[in-house]
Amino acid sequence: MLEVAVQKRLDDFRLDVAFTAEDGLTVLFGPSGSGKSLTLQAIAGIIRPESGRIVIDGQALYDSARRLHLSPQARHIGYVPQHYALFPHLTAQENISFGLARLPRREQERRTKELITLFGLQSLTHRRPRELSGGQQQRVALARALAMQPRLLLLDEPFAALDALLRAALRRELAQAQVRWGITTLLVTHDLADAFALSQQVVVYDNGQVIQCGTRDEVFFHPATHRVAELIGTVNILPAMVEGAENGTLWLRWRGHSLAVEPKPLARGSLVYLCIRPTQIQVVPRDRMTERPRQNLLSASITGEMMQAESYTLLLRLDGSEAPYDLEMTLPAYVYHRLSLETEKQVTVELRRQSLHVIPRETPSPYFERARGKGQKGDG
Repeated sequence: MLEVAVQKRLDDFRLDVAFTAEDGLTVLFGPSGSGKSLTLQAIAGIIRPESGRIVIDGQALYDSARRLHLSPQARHIGYVPQHYALFPHLTAQENISFGLARLPRREQERRTKELITLFGLQSLTHRRPRELSGGQQQRVALARALAMQPRLLLLDEPFAALDALLRAALRRELAQAQVRWGITTLLVTHDLADAFALSQQVVVYDNGQVIQCGTRDEVFFHPATHRVAELIGTVNILPAMVEGAENGTLWLRWRGHSLAVEPKPLARGSLVYLCIRPTQIQVVPRDRMTERPRQNLLSASITGEMMQAESYTLLLRLDGSEAPYDLEMTLPAYVYHRLSLETEKQVTVELRRQSLHVIPRETPSPYFERARGKGQKGDG
């Protein structure tokens, strides 16, 4: 287990974070400039915090109260910075084996060969970094970090410079390597796809602070605050009001509709945000309307759409609404075409209560007001 609680000021920026990372892969997620990379550098020993503690498996790497600050070499941590930092004069194989000089030659060769095979570098062993593509350099950098079998692996935006197909391939390879060696891993990213694909735990950063920490599902489906909901791409953050509670159901008022959600201790009249991810909104075909009991059915028209590689993002305006749109929904492409939504622009959607998350009302950020402000006034 890694325990981090550090403070550091750089010019006008102040880092003040605290979190724990269990075994497995933890993603430090948040916007650029929020302090994620600075945290990795503090853990690696590249920079020295002003105060706090960094402890891994019970051993302190840094403790300001004890004036303890282990050197990077003494921490036994694998660190891959954003631009990989490969030695330009060494071949790929020499880069991978660089940190193994103290081991017997046979063990050096065994580890190096194993990693070359794992990352598919067999045909590239004699090439130097300038002769490698970005993806190949990334593989070499990961292999070099893993070669010394570190107790902690730190990865700073490992896929930032790669195209989408290569990112997907390297995500798979990284996940396989992490499981194979069982190394506690911290990965910095501001890409939601990376966080969804790899994380077991997520630490959300904003402006030098940790604003939520939890499992992937806890963070992405139960954001603690409006700001967390914004950052993790909830998109549908809907101002609503509590109507009351009855028989294990909390009722909310939104856009003139009563919506049922999971029970929560909120008083009647409380102002809240109702959150639902765009992928969790379901279209209900007419012939399936009665196949099971349903709640939170809404009739809407499609006012805008955008096609991605294998999905469609649709903007929905509720019947009777004067807003440009009220909800954003994302569907797999095959569902979009199966429902003939390219021609059928009137739909009934269901907001399943299990997919709805309620946050007590707070002041929305200027970004939210700009992005969703047209016609988006809170009920109550």
